[in-house]
Amino acid sequence: MNSAAYLSVPVSARMTGLRRHTAAQTARLCWAEARPSVQLVFLLRFAVGTVSAPGLPQAAGRIVLGMAAWWCAVACAYLLNGVTDVREDRANGSRRPIARGDLPVRTAAVVTALLAVAALVLGGLAGAGVLGWVVGFLLLGWAYSASPVRAKESSGLCAVVVFGLGATSYAAGVAAAGSGWTATGAVFGCVMAAWMALVGSVVKDLGDVGGDAAGGRRTVAVVRGVAAARVLAVAGAVLVAAAGTAAAAVWAPLALVGTAPVAAGAVWVVFRVVWDGRRESADREQRRGAYRAFMVTQYIANLLVLAAFGAALSAG
Repeated sequence: MNSAAYLSVPVSARMTGLRRHTAAQTARLCWAEARPSVQLVFLLRFAVGTVSAPGLPQAAGRIVLGMAAWWCAVACAYLLNGVTDVREDRANGSRRPIARGDLPVRTAAVVTALLAVAALVLGGLAGAGVLGWVVGFLLLGWAYSASPVRAKESSGLCAVVVFGLGATSYAAGVAAAGSGWTATGAVFGCVMAAWMALVGSVVKDLGDVGGDAAGGRRTVAVVRGVAAARVLAVAGAVLVAAAGTAAAAVWAPLALVGTAPVAAGAVWVVFRVVWDGRRESADREQRRGAYRAFMVTQYIANLLVLAAFGAALSAG
């Protein structure tokens, strides 16, 4: 069956078919719903936190447990987001499993709860420090998607919560290593959390205005219009690039390995925001160029800093 014919089948009929899926198939659907590319970048943030702190060789077991806990927490938060975003995702034409009717909301909700329990258990095994950050991340994930906060519905609240989701990821890695922050780790972690809050949280909405409005969201793009959201995205990208590079140069030169790609990525994001703004007739995926630029930039920045910290540890 082609995609058009598939989507013409009532959602209830497609969900009924899912009851015949095996546990492994359901797990794969949940994994896909929780956005693998996002899961991976959160684990990269955790890994950067671990190598930014001294004591890495002595904490290998705690780090493995902590990373497993962090993956469960991230998957929980993003699966919860899928559970609470059904109306908007379908209006926006999302191809994720819940929106297309392959994964029942009730099934996803049960898996979300199991992932939260697993994150807490594994976090506890990794130590009190990691457990504390896991709890914080889970609460932020709930605040982003669910009542009473539903931060996703407001650009301001969204930015605050998203900053917290990024910062706790680096902090959990530091806690797993069993040591304190270094200046380099603190500067880079703050810059990347700001990149998420001031850039990612804005550009992610540029291709989803219709569905967000249908879902009752009050983001800048919905309330003030897409043009205002583009201005905000450009301002955020320029601010993070300039402030991040300056902070690294003054307090943590090694962090320039990561903040320099962020500055380059900011130019890319600005270009895509302007370019995509001239293509209002484009489909959703074509309008998400700025978001893809944001994502690729944070992958590159985190990978380069991870490699730099790893080289420094080996040399030490």
